[in-house]
Amino acid sequence: HPEYKKKYGEEHGSCQAGIAGFFTEELVIMGAPGSYYWTGTVKVLNLTDNTYYKLNDDAMIGRRYTYLGYAVTAGHFSQPTSTDVVGGAPQDGGIGKVYIFRTDRLSSSLVKIFQASGKKMGSYFGSSLCAVDLNSDGLSDLLVGAPMFSEIRDEGQVTVYINRGNGLLEEQLILDGDSAYNAHFGESMAALGDIDDDGFPDVAIGAPKEDNYRGAVYIYHGDANGIVPQYSMKLSGQTINPMLKMFGQSISGGVDMDSNGYPDMTVGAFLSDNVVLLRSRPVITMDISIFLPASINITAPQCHDGLQPVNCLNVTACFRFSGKRVPGEIGLNYNLTADVAKKEKSQQPRVYFVTSGETAGQITEKLELTYMQEKCEHYLAYVKKRVKDVISPIVFEAAYSLGEHVIEKGKEDKDLPALKPILRWKKGQKIAQRNQTVFERNCQSDDCAADLKLQGKLLLSSVDDRTAYLALGAVRNISLNISISNVGDDAYDTNVFFNFSGELFFIKMWQKEELGIACELLESDFLKCSVGFPFMRSKSRYDFSVIFDTSHLSGQEETLTFLVTAQSGNLERTESLHDNTLTLSVPLMHEVDSSINGEVFPTSFFYGDSVEASNFVQLENHECLFQSLNFTLQVYNAGPSTLPGAFLDISFPNRLSATGAEIFHVQQMMVGQDKGSCSFRRNPSPCVVPQENENIFHTIFAFFTKSGRKVLDCERPGRSCLIIRCNLSSLAKAESCDISIYTLLNTEILKKDSSSVIQFVTRARVRVDPDLRVVEIPNGSPEEKPVVFEALHNLEPRGYVVGWIIAISLLVGILIFLLLAVLLWKMGFFRRRYKEIIEAEKNRKENEDSWDWVQKNQ
Repeated sequence: HPEYKKKYGEEHGSCQAGIAGFFTEELVIMGAPGSYYWTGTVKVLNLTDNTYYKLNDDAMIGRRYTYLGYAVTAGHFSQPTSTDVVGGAPQDGGIGKVYIFRTDRLSSSLVKIFQASGKKMGSYFGSSLCAVDLNSDGLSDLLVGAPMFSEIRDEGQVTVYINRGNGLLEEQLILDGDSAYNAHFGESMAALGDIDDDGFPDVAIGAPKEDNYRGAVYIYHGDANGIVPQYSMKLSGQTINPMLKMFGQSISGGVDMDSNGYPDMTVGAFLSDNVVLLRSRPVITMDISIFLPASINITAPQCHDGLQPVNCLNVTACFRFSGKRVPGEIGLNYNLTADVAKKEKSQQPRVYFVTSGETAGQITEKLELTYMQEKCEHYLAYVKKRVKDVISPIVFEAAYSLGEHVIEKGKEDKDLPALKPILRWKKGQKIAQRNQTVFERNCQSDDCAADLKLQGKLLLSSVDDRTAYLALGAVRNISLNISISNVGDDAYDTNVFFNFSGELFFIKMWQKEELGIACELLESDFLKCSVGFPFMRSKSRYDFSVIFDTSHLSGQEETLTFLVTAQSGNLERTESLHDNTLTLSVPLMHEVDSSINGEVFPTSFFYGDSVEASNFVQLENHECLFQSLNFTLQVYNAGPSTLPGAFLDISFPNRLSATGAEIFHVQQMMVGQDKGSCSFRRNPSPCVVPQENENIFHTIFAFFTKSGRKVLDCERPGRSCLIIRCNLSSLAKAESCDISIYTLLNTEILKKDSSSVIQFVTRARVRVDPDLRVVEIPNGSPEEKPVVFEALHNLEPRGYVVGWIIAISLLVGILIFLLLAVLLWKMGFFRRRYKEIIEAEKNRKENEDSWDWVQKNQ
C-alpha cells in the first residue's frame, strides 16, 4: 500500500478524471479510470441541486486495474422519468464489464442495478458505450463496444442490450460490421437521432482501423424489435477522401447542422487531423397500394385473348408520397411484376400482361407525383391456360425508385445547397410493395381440407405368377397399379410421387381412359404424376398404372421398394395423412438352373506287379508308383438370373477300408477365369506302402481266391472320402466355370486288394447359397454328377511260385487219383465175376438134360 500511495498518490492521485464524459440536462458524468490505484470510478454531479454522487461499493473499489470509468453514458434504464449512469470497466476480470448505477439521493451514492460481462479475454469490452432508445418504448437500450475482440486480429464487435424494464437488460444480438481484419469495430459509437424519419432512433458505429487505417463508419437503424441486424450504409474514409486516416475514431450526432429537419453527423479522422460533416438527406415515404380481386374463378373465363376465352383480373396500382421537407413534385420509376413469387423461384409465372400486342410478365412505367396526392394506374392481367398450381397465391409486386424531382424555390443555399431526397430504406434493401390474390376454391369445410387415399399393388410381367418374388433377369418389367381417391374437399395441384431404385427405368404411364393424368420424370429415381386438372373433385377416384423396366437390376438390394406418396396443395388434417403414403415391395431373388458335368482321364488303368513302372508316375524321394488322374468339371448356369455364388463339393473315395491308408494325393487345382477357389485337407504322406507278412501259401491262396469287382462310392455307408470344397464366384446367364483337378492315385495300396476290378465313383455336387437369395429352379438340370473310373488288377503269380504251383498240382492230382482208386475198390469196382459165369454156362450145356443140373441151378 505505501508503494502504491507513493507512486500513484492517495485514492484520486492518478484519477484521470475527464477521460470520458457525458452530460444531460441536470447531470454531469465523468469517468476516472485511475482512481483507487487504477480501479477507477464514476463521478456524477447534479447541477440542479449541486449534489455530488460517488461510488461507495467497497467490493468494486477493492479490485485494482479494472479501469472503471474508461467510458461513461447515461439513460433511462429504470424508468422513463429517471436517469441512470453507465460505466465501462474494460479491464475488469480481463474480459471487461459494464455497470449501470442508480443515483440514490438519500446517501448521495451510486447503487449498482445491472452488470454485463465480456466474452473473451482482452476484447476491451466496455471501452465504448452508447445509450439510445432503439425501439422508442421510452426506455434506453445499451450498446457496448469491444473493439479488440478477435477471431483473427482485433475485428471488434458491439453487443446490443434491449431494456425490458426496471433496469433489466437482455442481450439481443452482436454487431460486427464486415468483420474486417484489425478494424477495431466499436471503437466509437454515437446516437444519431431519427435520420430516416421512421420514428426510431439510429446509431453510428466506427471502425477507425479498417482498410489499413483508412477507417469506416456503419449506420444501423432502430426498429420496433430493437435494432436491424444488417447495417443500412457503410461510409468508407477512402471513398469520402483518400487522404483521410482513422476515419471513425470519434463520432458525434443528433444535431441538425443545415436546418433541413434531419439530424446530421460529424466524424473525426484522427491520424489526418480532419473532421467530416455528413448531412442527412430528406427522406421520401412512398405509400403504394396494389388492388386485386379477392379470388379468381378459373372455371368461368371472363375475358378473351384473341378468340380464346381466358381468365383475367384487374390490377390497380396507386401511388402517393409524403415526407418532411421534401420537394412538392417528384418523378417515380416503377416495375409492376406479375406472379413475382414464381419468378423468384425461377418458375414460369401463371399470369401475364399484354403490352403493345406482346405478352410480358412485367410492366415498366414512369409517373409524375405531387406531394400527398394519390395517382392510380389500371392494368389487365391474364391467367395462362392449364395452370397446375392453383393453391399458392398470385403475388404482384411494385418495385420503385426515385426519378427526377423539383426543388422548391427559396430552399437553395449558397454554402449548403439543398440535398436530393432519397426513398426510405427498408429491411432487405428492397424498396417494393406487394399484394396477392388466390384462386377461388369450392370447399365445404372452413380449412378446405382434402383427404387423399392411396391404394396399389405390384404386378410382375412374368410367364406365370407362381412365385412371390421378382426373379432377376426373368422379369423384364414391373407395373404399379395405383388407385387414388379424394373423400375430402376438392384437391388442388394433386400429385402422386414415386421414389424407386436408380436401377429401374420408367417406361410409361397407362390409363384405361383419358383422365388427365400426366407423369414427369423429375430425377432418375423420382417420378411425379399430376392427377386431375385443375383440381381433383371431391368423391372422385383415379386408377392408373406406372410401368418400369427391371432388366438392369443388379440384385444388390434384397428387396425392390417403391415409396408412393400422394400430396395436394390443400391442407390435409394430420389424422388423415396415414393413407397418403404407400410402400410396395417385392423380394429380389436370383432364379437359376445350375448344372454340373465332368469327366476323368483315363477312365480306366491296369495296376499290379506285372505292369511296367513306366506306366506310372513316381515322385521324387518316394518309392510308390502313382497313377495320374485328371478330373475336369464344368459348372453351368442356364439362368435366367445371374448366379451370384455357389459351392461345389467333390468327394473322392479315399480308403479301401475304414482304417486303410489314403489313396489320393492332389497335385494341383485350377478354377478357370479366377472364378473361385478350392480347399481340402492335404495328404501329409502321399506314399504309403502297406506292410503285411506274406508267405508262399498266402500268395497262392490269393491267386486262387481273388474276387471280381469292388465299388468304392462315398454315398455308401462307412466310406472314408477326400472332400474338396470350392467357393465359386458370380456366373452370368449361360456362363460356365471349369474346374481342373490333377491327382495321383497310390497303386501300392490297390495291390493289396484281392479284387480284380475296383470301380471308383467320384461325385461332384453344386449347391447354391440361400444367403445370397438364390433359388434353384425345380426339375431343372441335375446339380450332381458322378464321375467313374476303374482300376483293373493284373494279378500274375511270381516266378518262384510257378514251380510250387506245378508240383503241388501234380501231388494233388495223384492224391485225388489214389483216393478214387481206393473208393472204387471198396465199392467192388475191381471184383471179376465173368469166370464163374463161363463155368456155369459150360456145366449147363453138359448137363442139359440132367435133372441134377437143373436142381443145382435152381
